[in-house]
Amino acid sequence: MRTKQAVAAAAALLALMGASSCADDAGSSGGQSGPVPAAKNGGQAGGGSDGDGTAGASGGAEAQLAKVAGTDELIRLISNVTTCTSASTNPKDTTFSDVDAASEDAAADMAKTNAEWGIKERVTCDGRDASANGHELLVVSDMARFEAAFKARQAAKLAAGEGDTRTRWFIGQNFAARIFATDSDEREMLSLGTLGLNCAPHYAATPQSTTQPAIVKGCILTNYVDA
Repeated sequence: MRTKQAVAAAAALLALMGASSCADDAGSSGGQSGPVPAAKNGGQAGGGSDGDGTAGASGGAEAQLAKVAGTDELIRLISNVTTCTSASTNPKDTTFSDVDAASEDAAADMAKTNAEWGIKERVTCDGRDASANGHELLVVSDMARFEAAFKARQAAKLAAGEGDTRTRWFIGQNFAARIFATDSDEREMLSLGTLGLNCAPHYAATPQSTTQPAIVKGCILTNYVDA
């Protein structure tokens, strides 16, 4: 595990250095286009074809990101940068506040929510501190639908004064992950062929980072991880 994490850390550093170099060469601040990170340590390089959990992703930046065959492969991928133990697909364990309504019926409404968000499979696993929130891992069948639902949820929370403008969800070609780990673990997510998704209005990454449009207008993909 330590060897894999060391490799992931090195790859993450190289990815960030490469992105920073592109930003400097372009001579402009965040909002510019930049290279999409290649998949590392598991997962598959993007192909962009629909019909395999990548609906809505072909042709955009998402099509170049990593993709997984299912939750088992997603767990293995995440395990390269953070601890992922005691995995569960139990509906009660995989009702996530970022996605599901805050109600006792959230698990019962999961099929409807999954359809609205374009979610195919869910799984959670524990990080280094089992008392903290488990990692939220989703295999996505329609990334455009996921981004649109996420944008609406983020806007609603911000309007209610409860939102978080930081980038916390990382997406691949057909998956989305929110990990509850250290800042360095989150930065290493970039080495897995993911980018951060943010749909907060007027969100601006740092000048040293790169951003590019996501599928849904008003959302961006970025290699900047908020500390």
